[in-house]
Amino acid sequence: MSELKDFLDETKNKYNLDIDYKIYNIEEPLLEKKYGTIKIVKMNLSGDRGTIAIIPGFSFKSFSTMLKKLFEGFEYIKDKFTELYMICWSPQIKEIELNNIKDVLDKKTQYRLNEQYRIEMAHLIDKIFRSQSITNFTLMGKSAGGTVAMYIASMNKEVKTLLLCCPGSNEKGKSLANRTDLEIKLSWNRDDDVIPFSISDEYIKDFINQKNKYTFYSYDEGGHELNVDFLKEV
Repeated sequence: MSELKDFLDETKNKYNLDIDYKIYNIEEPLLEKKYGTIKIVKMNLSGDRGTIAIIPGFSFKSFSTMLKKLFEGFEYIKDKFTELYMICWSPQIKEIELNNIKDVLDKKTQYRLNEQYRIEMAHLIDKIFRSQSITNFTLMGKSAGGTVAMYIASMNKEVKTLLLCCPGSNEKGKSLANRTDLEIKLSWNRDDDVIPFSISDEYIKDFINQKNKYTFYSYDEGGHELNVDFLKEV
């Protein structure tokens, strides 16, 4: 835990932020055995709109970059929410995903297997959120974490607003067909070099066909990361 704590302290000091936070280890035996130790960072904020939960991509690099972007635009959210939860995946999560497709050459099969794995992670994280009694909350997900967030929103009616940053789903927006009550905000950077900006059209097409309530935000720059300007729309 000390490595994560050191990173958090160093990062918040870099942005001159006085944030009260705690780090929780998920100690479920099955989780310890199969997925390693997933950590949750909980921050106390000064707003009154309840909880925002954030799910980055599966790598620590994705977590660290998203946290830095979050702190860069922290002024946009700190006075809105009461608390913030952010998932820090264990190293095993990414390793398992890569091993799932290690000997698979067919791209369509790779995408299908990745989707199944992200659904598995959605059930896991949803179970964690429910154990924390998180209700009436805003959920943000980026890349693979965006896919996980979509499936959580499809299962958990307590998610009232869903914020998606360049999500990587083989099913695009179809997992949200049953959530026409949900407020969806989708963002994409035009210079995304991992999941092309043009893929956003497929999500929008699904949202329109399914009559989802959505708003789309596009930005010229930012690559495959959370764009700080998107935090203004939270």
